[in-house]
Parts: sequence; C-alpha cells; structure tokens
Amino acid sequence: MNFFGKHYELTKALALTEFKRRYNGSVLGYLWSLLKPLMLFAVLYLVFSVLMSSPIENYEIYLLLGVILWNFFAEGTAMGLTSVVNKTNLISKISFPRILIVIAATFSTLITFFLNFLVFIIFLVLSDIHFSLSMLFFPVYVIAEYLIILGLALILSMLFVKFRDISHIWEIMLQLGFWLTPIFYTIEIVPIKYHSLFYINPIARIIWFSRTIFLNEHIPNFKLNFIIIIFSILIFLFGFLIFKWLNKNIVEQI
Repeated sequence: MNFFGKHYELTKALALTEFKRRYNGSVLGYLWSLLKPLMLFAVLYLVFSVLMSSPIENYEIYLLLGVILWNFFAEGTAMGLTSVVNKTNLISKISFPRILIVIAATFSTLITFFLNFLVFIIFLVLSDIHFSLSMLFFPVYVIAEYLIILGLALILSMLFVKFRDISHIWEIMLQLGFWLTPIFYTIEIVPIKYHSLFYINPIARIIWFSRTIFLNEHIPNFKLNFIIIIFSILIFLFGFLIFKWLNKNIVEQI
C-alpha cells in the first residue's frame, strides 16, 4: 500500500496522459472509446439477432456485456504490451519503478471500460431487467479481470522488448480468443466434449459469471468465484515476478 500511495500521482498522470494520447488529433476524440465497442455490438446484434433471430432472451444485454468485457481484456493487454517500449525516453531520463508504466497503460483502458459500462447501464435501464442485489457483485469480476490483464501485460511488455514479433502473435491470439469466447453465442451450441476447453479461459468465465448476475439475478456459487479470484491473483503475481526478473537491464535492451 505504501508503494502505490507513494507513486499514486505519477501513476495517475501517466494513465491520464496515455488515455488522452490515444485520441489525440482525432475529430471525435474520446467518443471513439464509446463508438468502437458500440459499432461492434451493432454489427453482431444485426447479424445474430435481427438476421438470424437469436433465441437468447435479452440478447442486447447479453451481447453488449460480453463485448465490453472482451474489449477491456483485448485493449488492456494490447496497450500494456507496447507500454514500456513506447516510454523509452521517459525510462532513460527518469528513475522510477518501471512497473508503473504498465499499470498506467492498463489503467487507461479501465477508464474506457467504465465509460462503456455507463452505456451498458443505459441499455440495462431501458430493458425489462429489474435491479437485483446480485448486480452489486459485478466489481469483483471487474477487479479479477483487471488483475488478469495486468499480469499478462507485465509479461507481454517484457517479451515485446526482446521480441517485437510478440505484438503480431498476440494480435492473432486476440482474434482467435474473440471467436473462441462465448461473446455473441452461448456455450450450449458447442458440443459438450469441448466445453472444458472453454471453461479453461478465465475471461470466458468472467463473462459467464457477469451475465449470470445481471440476467439470471443470482451469484454463482462460492467455489466458482473463489477459483476465478485465486486464478486472477496468481496470474498477476506470476506476471509481477516475470517483470521484476526481466526489467533489470531494460534500458540497454530497448
């Protein structure tokens, strides 16, 4: 806690700068943070709900929640991957914990996620879904997902310093992940023998659990929640250790 308290202002400044930089020079500016997931949502909704008549109840809520949670993961890891290399000049001139760069980059995507979530709340209010106390559990899943994002970003940022091909590999992995995660479809359409492969994906579980509390109005059992929380913490700790190990001579490597 002392570490984050000591460097809070620097981390906040880096995160806000990163968030502003992403939309610097564009005509619509910060609106792009809302438009991109909404356009993806609109296309998927048109195809699977309007044209193919998806049988999923409250499909617009089901789909939008999946889209914003997946975008949070995809943008967070992609931003974290290039964060250290993008701050080469800052690293070479100022002495500070390099981990703050990755934290700031991923935190900037957390800001985007909150903006997208406000749009989701509007859709939720306009739907026929009523508020339930189970929805208050959603921040637990957001924190779990952020820890996963940060842990992976810490690893990817160090790998990108050494191997620039990592950015292309990760882009392909994200594309595959999008189609292999039940975002616009339900896992019921997948043969049962392959279900275990989907459940290995922690983001798929977080999306599933989040939909459960919003659409089914109940919290998944304690064991399932405990597993995903512990798993997210372990990914973060593993990423932290890898980053701490590889970032010692980072200036020379960049």
